Amino acid sequence: MLEQTTRILSENLARALDRRSFIKKAGQTAFLGVAALAAGHTMSSNVAAQASPNISCAPPGPYCSVNGVATDGCHGGSCYQHLYQGQVLQCRVIYFYQAGCWTTASGGGYWTCCDCGCYNSGGQQVTSCGCAQFSTSPIPRPDGPGSGKESA
Repeated sequence: MLEQTTRILSENLARALDRRSFIKKAGQTAFLGVAALAAGHTMSSNVAAQASPNISCAPPGPYCSVNGVATDGCHGGSCYQHLYQGQVLQCRVIYFYQAGCWTTASGGGYWTCCDCGCYNSGGQQVTSCGCAQFSTSPIPRPDGPGSGKESA
């Protein structure tokens, strides 16, 4: 009985649904979702903004910032963007020593800190900044040295 009801309902739905518009809208929704994720709009900066005065890191410059709030140019502890002389630059981890990121114990948790280099459209490093994220447990960076996922 349940199987027959399910079959009838699914057949009626298939007849009533315009497949072309459904596929088009599903594709648009998926694209916008991935674009929002890539742009960082699904990440919350409230935690970083509230905790920024107590950050226990020593970046090679200011904290990466786009809107004047420390670490709002970061994705967690990862480098992303920095506003420098009126221009938003793309940033990535720079390796001054063996690692560009490290953890520092503080207040019952750990800060993941990263040194960031920010580059112009020509690929030249223009300035440096830093990113930080607080966690109650140390989480290693999945793209860090030794993970087997280093970028070339």
